[in-house]
Amino acid sequence: MKAIFVILLLFYYTYAQNIENLPIDKKFNTNLTTKELDFLKTHNSLNLCIDPNWMPLEKFEKDEYIGITSDYMKILQKRLGIKIKAIKSNSWSQSLEFGKQRKCDIFSLVMPTKSREEYLDFTEPYLTIPLVLITKIEKLYIANLGKINKKVGIVKDYAFTEQLKKDYPNLEIVEVENLKTGLNKVKNNKLFGFIDTVTAAGYQIQQHYFGELKITAKFDNSWNLSIGTRNDMPLLKSIFNKTLTKISQEEHQIILNKWISIKYETNVNYGYIFRWIGAISIFFFTIIFIIIKANRKLNKEITNRRKIEKELKSYIKIVDENIISATTDLKGNILHVSNAFCKVSKYTKKELIGKTHSILKHESMDKKVYKELWETISKDEIWQGEIKNKTKQGDCFWVKATIAPIFNEDGIKVGYTSIKEDITTKKKLERLSITDELTKTYNKRYFNELMPKLLNSIKRKNEYITFSIFDIDYFKPYNDTYGHLKGDNALKEVTKEVMSNLNRADDFCFRLGGEEFGVVFKDSNPEKSKKFLEKIKNSIENLKIPHEHNKVSPYVTASFGYVCTKAEDIDSVDILYKKADEQLYKAKENGRNTVLP
Repeated sequence: MKAIFVILLLFYYTYAQNIENLPIDKKFNTNLTTKELDFLKTHNSLNLCIDPNWMPLEKFEKDEYIGITSDYMKILQKRLGIKIKAIKSNSWSQSLEFGKQRKCDIFSLVMPTKSREEYLDFTEPYLTIPLVLITKIEKLYIANLGKINKKVGIVKDYAFTEQLKKDYPNLEIVEVENLKTGLNKVKNNKLFGFIDTVTAAGYQIQQHYFGELKITAKFDNSWNLSIGTRNDMPLLKSIFNKTLTKISQEEHQIILNKWISIKYETNVNYGYIFRWIGAISIFFFTIIFIIIKANRKLNKEITNRRKIEKELKSYIKIVDENIISATTDLKGNILHVSNAFCKVSKYTKKELIGKTHSILKHESMDKKVYKELWETISKDEIWQGEIKNKTKQGDCFWVKATIAPIFNEDGIKVGYTSIKEDITTKKKLERLSITDELTKTYNKRYFNELMPKLLNSIKRKNEYITFSIFDIDYFKPYNDTYGHLKGDNALKEVTKEVMSNLNRADDFCFRLGGEEFGVVFKDSNPEKSKKFLEKIKNSIENLKIPHEHNKVSPYVTASFGYVCTKAEDIDSVDILYKKADEQLYKAKENGRNTVLP
């Protein structure tokens, strides 16, 4: 019997947001002394050394410094008003050598050792990360590392090497150049395992070794990581200590959410245990004194296995409460869901078992996504993507899903498993970034981003596009007469009415500025486009919003200019915009409250 438990500790609600947007207190105060402030004025640029290949913590990628520590350094730069420049090195050992040579003023992540104290001071730790052992996926879960007598790797010059040799004398520790080299040695059976942080291990497994390597054990030790500062500049230590303590828990969490995605597996092969027990039974009937010895060994093994089972039950509970997961049969009927799945969907397990995931399907979700999903998993491949669902109460929630086929011991596909991450908050933030705050239409920024993509897509399909620009007639006199608050309300009512007419997936409404708006939809017939726009125009006037200075109606009205053309006839968005704008100008010249092609 084989049990594989997958724990996804996915913290970011991957909203891929720049660190410059972290919520930083405008009244931020580091409490630096006059002497420290003067020091920063004369040393406003500091050189930084990092481990060049230690993702997700830090790395140089195409000469760019990225990772968790890069985001912390951006905060520190901003708050101290200085520039921090990362110095490129080939390895962690070379970075340490640069520190000895005073080529580096600070280190982003470092642990104190006696040799490093000769040239560095150390701040209070700001990251504490557990150490784990990574092995090939078929290795058993290890409950007691002290009993393992194997060859394991660790990056050369890491501070923990000596402590691990002391705490785990049975381990034969081999130093390698970097994390990737070590993991490749494990993959190719040149090392039994490799020691690193749980963050770096989880990241590398997910990105490069999924299905080949796994986390098999956790050490009692943790990596308490500080900023290292050159000890011939003692003020640096106090400056960074004070600044680090001012970083809020929310900021810490946002950084971790952005970068960390860990898969943690424990694997117990009970088939192996039972075969071993069977072998002992054979010896029982052979030699009487061997059975006594074997029974003692068996009792000890059973005790260890019970301990493992207890730990596995604990892991199962963690998975059930925190990971949104489900399994289905080949037809998509739900066989099992986690408690976390029930929490986010607001359904009970009883209500979900036997149903398909269509019970969660949101009506606005693109059908193409589901088609692609089934085509992928039907080919026995893993599908990943974002899905919009609805709860039992009808509320919307988004998940980032990973769906994979399940095979039995004979290699026959028996169903599918899915693990999902709640990204509702991320999607809401994305929506806010492209939405006009007042009218809730899309904003000009999203117009500039979407239109080139939309035109290219339509060109590939040889389709038509209709683009219209409209604005409210005599809106300045309206604001002057009724006030800006009434003006804002009028804009909200008008855009709400316009959007109620745009019901297709490819219909868009944008606020282009002030009282000017844009409408985009697919239609190959200019007359049909005109009738549709006239319907929108009439519905605006039928709102009967009083406007005593409107020269064409006693109510608020709008003028429309539009272009209906094949996308391949439009060279750029600017040309399309210009043509529609010219038609709008003519509509105003022709008396307003009208639609002109």
